[in-house]
Amino acid sequence: MSSLSAMIARRVGASDPAAPSLVLLHGIYGRGRNWQAVARALAARRPDWALWLADLRHHGEAPRGAAAGTLDALAADIETWGADSGVVPTAVLGHSYGGKVALAYAARHAGRRLQTWVIDSTPEARLPSGSAWDLLAIVRALPTTFASRQDAIAGIEAGGFSTDVAQWMATNLSHESGSFRWQLDFDVMEHLLDDFFRRSLWDVLDPGAPGHDVHVLKASRSSVISGEAVARLTRLSEPTDATRARVHLHVRDGGHWIHAESPATVVDLLAEHLGG
Repeated sequence: MSSLSAMIARRVGASDPAAPSLVLLHGIYGRGRNWQAVARALAARRPDWALWLADLRHHGEAPRGAAAGTLDALAADIETWGADSGVVPTAVLGHSYGGKVALAYAARHAGRRLQTWVIDSTPEARLPSGSAWDLLAIVRALPTTFASRQDAIAGIEAGGFSTDVAQWMATNLSHESGSFRWQLDFDVMEHLLDDFFRRSLWDVLDPGAPGHDVHVLKASRSSVISGEAVARLTRLSEPTDATRARVHLHVRDGGHWIHAESPATVVDLLAEHLGG
């Protein structure tokens, strides 16, 4: 891997360099291994595909770098990684924040065929809100170091988040010199979220590119995709002429973390439609 890559990725599934590739992008505060269970199950169902679990810049094991970046910058990171690794993604999937990165990547590749999967994320621009934004305020109010991982978990729980979310967020702690500290730069996280909320990417779906196939998974118990957006996606899912992107809306039972709560639901959907 070249030092120019601001994203890293680990392959699951087919090792044939000629195999079609799906790059899976996590949400804010996440990392590629969030999608490991889905990738392993999907690889068993679709062994013809190479699946890449990405750590986006400033997340997981990816480089921190000097610049926070934007949706476009993270989309460009996929290109840099691909050029470095000899991979031209056939499909890109993103959950939450990663869903909008996937759309930004599609916007940069209007001239070729591409399948894009948006997992409980929205192309809308709106005011900052939601659990990721609220969590940012909670962790900033906590100490910068902790005697134990459980101390951080308890602080997040006290802010109103579930134990599952608190434990997941605590995976971003590292143990250094006898204490636990965050690996995440929360100023960078705020910058990334600001760009997420500010940017509309409806043009990727409407009209989009004629060679693009966009699948949006809406979790029924999540409010991330607004009612207005669902109505627009429903209209776009109706048959259109060949000059527009093909848009598919899938509504499945689950919450925002549907891939963790019900991985089989996501695997079934991908196994049926990936590359189709």
